[in-house]
Amino acid sequence: MALDNVSRIEALDPGGMLDTAFHLAEDIESASKLEFPSIPAFTVSKIFFSGTGGGSRSSFDLLRSFLLDRLPLPLYVHQGYDLPGFVDSQTLAIFMSHSGNTEEVLSCFNQALSRTKNIVVITGGGEAEKIALKEGLPLIKVPIGMEARSAIGFLFLSLLRLLSRIFPGIWNQEETGEVVENLKKERESLKKETPVFLNPAKKMALKLQGKIPLIYGFAGFSEGIALRFQRQLAENGKALSHANLLPDMHHDEIVGFQDPFYCQQSIGILIRDFFEPEKICLRFKVTRAIFGEKGIPFLEVFPGNRGSKLSRMFSLVQLLDFVSLYFGIVRGFNPKDVRIIGDIKDKMRTEL
Repeated sequence: MALDNVSRIEALDPGGMLDTAFHLAEDIESASKLEFPSIPAFTVSKIFFSGTGGGSRSSFDLLRSFLLDRLPLPLYVHQGYDLPGFVDSQTLAIFMSHSGNTEEVLSCFNQALSRTKNIVVITGGGEAEKIALKEGLPLIKVPIGMEARSAIGFLFLSLLRLLSRIFPGIWNQEETGEVVENLKKERESLKKETPVFLNPAKKMALKLQGKIPLIYGFAGFSEGIALRFQRQLAENGKALSHANLLPDMHHDEIVGFQDPFYCQQSIGILIRDFFEPEKICLRFKVTRAIFGEKGIPFLEVFPGNRGSKLSRMFSLVQLLDFVSLYFGIVRGFNPKDVRIIGDIKDKMRTEL
């Protein structure tokens, strides 16, 4: 079987994306020790995030899921060029770009300078760093030299550390040790040397072949994980998929399963937890029953541990990152290759 051939896997992964995924635990551990700037005592009534893609946007989505029941203020995640009208002097504006050159982020960043003084920048360098230094803004530097989507440990934990300084009590940094410990234990079954019959990520990747994954999580836990997996399947796996959450899909999307054509093309991915609210647990049960009636195959994915919420969330992030990598590799794709994104940037420059 192709995914048991380590030499073949390494030939299709010349950029070492599997090795990078294997070291998520070390990235989180290192991120917990990154030098942090002095953070002012901001007085704000809302939080605005600007960032795009598998690194920044995924970090915001995961953070929103993690802090849904802990953060005392509303937060808004934005990916466009223009700053929303509600951003004002009472807004904490956080701009994140791993490269520092994401044009949508820079556009909003420049507009925000005249609207609020409550700005923090998280970046690896580029124009974002230059502007932050020029304006004397708090700047959190993250390492470069990896794909933005692979920097999730650094980006997410930098965000979480930032917000926990501004809003004490929303997170206990001692949880980091548990997250790291569990990731190190669980990754042994996911690494490329582990054969398919013992490797849950390889087994899941093989089951996805020939199907369009329909990924479902739930608010406050796996919504951000579902969106992350959708992006990882695109960039690493070179595959289109769809992500939504329960119970929302029961109010409209579920009707689309009446057409057998779409049912035949799909596979459901239900991202679960051991500690789901009773209503959500029932929603998943009903969804499984409907999938069964419609002949839609589905997989249920649970965390690899029953530890803290953050540990359970990153258990799923790690597992599904590996699934996305193996899904691309088994179909002959280099998971690091995202040249089409660079092509779009080049076309944007030449058209303007």
